[in-house]
Amino acid sequence: MKLSTLVIRSMRKNIKHYYLYFFALIFSAGLYFSFVTLQHNGAIVKLTHSSMKAEAGFKVGSILLLIIVFFFVFYANQLFLKRRSKEIGLYQMIGIPKSTISYMLTIENIILWVGATFIGILIGFFFSRFFALIFLKVIDTKREVALDFSTDALLQTVLVFAVLLIVVLLQTMWVVHRTSLLDLFKATSKAEQKMKKMNPFQILLGIIGIGLIIYGYYLSTILFELDKTVTLTDLYIKMGMVLGSVIIGTFLMFRYSIAFIMNMIRMSRKGHLSLNDVLSITPIMHRMKSNALSLSIITLMTAMALAILSLSYISYYSAEAQTEQYMPFDMSVVNHKGETNFETALQKENIDYKKYNFDLLDVQVDTTSLLEKDLNEENKKNIIMDNTVMKESDVKQVLPNIQLHKNEAIMTGYSSVMQKFVPMTIGKSMTFYVNGSKHKLKLIDIEKEASISSQVTYGATAIVIQDELFNQLQKNKAIQKSTEWKSYTGYQIKEQSQMEKAIALFKKATNDGTFKTVMKDGSTTTLQLSPKDEIYKGFIENMGLMIFITGFLGSAFLLATGSILYFKQMTEAEEERGSFMTLRKIGFSTDEIMRGIHRKQLFSFGLPLLIGISHSYFAVKSGWMFFGTELVVPLLVTMGIYILLYSVFAILTSNYYRKIIKEIL
Repeated sequence: MKLSTLVIRSMRKNIKHYYLYFFALIFSAGLYFSFVTLQHNGAIVKLTHSSMKAEAGFKVGSILLLIIVFFFVFYANQLFLKRRSKEIGLYQMIGIPKSTISYMLTIENIILWVGATFIGILIGFFFSRFFALIFLKVIDTKREVALDFSTDALLQTVLVFAVLLIVVLLQTMWVVHRTSLLDLFKATSKAEQKMKKMNPFQILLGIIGIGLIIYGYYLSTILFELDKTVTLTDLYIKMGMVLGSVIIGTFLMFRYSIAFIMNMIRMSRKGHLSLNDVLSITPIMHRMKSNALSLSIITLMTAMALAILSLSYISYYSAEAQTEQYMPFDMSVVNHKGETNFETALQKENIDYKKYNFDLLDVQVDTTSLLEKDLNEENKKNIIMDNTVMKESDVKQVLPNIQLHKNEAIMTGYSSVMQKFVPMTIGKSMTFYVNGSKHKLKLIDIEKEASISSQVTYGATAIVIQDELFNQLQKNKAIQKSTEWKSYTGYQIKEQSQMEKAIALFKKATNDGTFKTVMKDGSTTTLQLSPKDEIYKGFIENMGLMIFITGFLGSAFLLATGSILYFKQMTEAEEERGSFMTLRKIGFSTDEIMRGIHRKQLFSFGLPLLIGISHSYFAVKSGWMFFGTELVVPLLVTMGIYILLYSVFAILTSNYYRKIIKEIL
């Protein structure tokens, strides 16, 4: 028989095994080609005007996408070699040299990869237009871009998948040449030895695994607490400890803790296992040793994907709230610079506006007594500094409900980051330092909403006091001398349709919103106050780019983890054909067998997902405040969509099991 005939027959015989692998390769090639097509389109990367360069973002995304695809094809090929081990062993048994078998598998893989890459590129080209439209939507732009077939994207995709093919071929040759005939025939049953009774050391390792995960979760909750973390080095050490604890703990839990729980369940049955137990607990126990590593990797990949997607969506979802915190008015000026020219221009163009005036002072205030927890001495030094102080009547323009009595104060602009880093208690007193004397004011309320731009307060809160006290402080020469920005004026344009014209007038009157002040000691401070509309667009562009790239990566993560689980379950289903036949012959129906299979699927798909969600929740919760102002809604939406898509693979697997069980008789 010619080698070419053998290859064709082999591929035809294994077509039922290949089709999903082939589909996954097509999907990977299509996804990658679509992504790099956008990366190489100059019109796309120039759409964003923000500081974050789209080109750099796409490059980083393509590298990460490549790593995910590499992991997927490497692992998938390993599974397929395992499934074909008996066939390879049979070829050796009938005298075909290993080099010829390797050559035959090489031809098969080349045909498969060339076909999948070609179809993937073709599909990717058509979908690149669709992805471009999504990209334009998420960055909220109405501009149109032309999207042609990119030769650079084609060459990059072909090169990447050619390299991946070489890696897969090397992996295949290594397996064929280094594995003995006996090993090939035992490959599918190697790890199927029943877990023997666990010894105390293994039980201890299982407990340590769960303990490490809990410890990692605890560390993540105190990661950014100033009283716990002293320096940046301490922060890096803690982050490393969190990652190490969770990764090692996850593996030990799958390797020993789950096996121990299964053993306990089996022992509690006292030898009387039901049909569901035989179809769910027993196969899981038999394969726990071989499955521990793969389930750990899938869990950690799921956690990583969910955390990245959640944080990106938190940023995107919070863009409007963050803009409001950053710039509460449409346009602003400080120290009345350019104010007259701007207002004259607005009146000349018949643009209606509302004006808000604020007097400001920089006063040294000690707020450490307001903190919920004591800080170390190093961090306390940073808390005592000049604070922006405002008077009650000014702030009432935007917060009409505030009401202050003598020696009382409130804070405004208390952001999510501030709440996390410096949690404060209402009802305690802060100390004002004026010419060596101290004045204590009781904090009666904290407002999350900002009354003036956070750029003016340098990201800190603004303290509001009674007018009488403010006027006294305003007469103090030392305070006057140290105050950089003595006034703040906010403008709200009444008609949105006139906003573009108003922004142009603002930029002309204020030198593009750039303000300078010269202190009495000769130092100069510059402040850039951009219009709110442009700040919002900048946020949307940055966050839109991020969520678009992470969405691609999340899809790839989902595809890789879901496909690997599906391939594994397909393999196990084929191996359990004999058991299913026995059960059918003694009278069990398909539905009765499927009930046990569903319990097994719940473990195989549900447990990695559940633990992955738990890992990602603690990861997101530890630092979400750096990405936005809202946690719950973005987190629930992201996890809901991921669970929904992930469930598709579990349903496909169950259908495959049902098909096998029906085919048996």
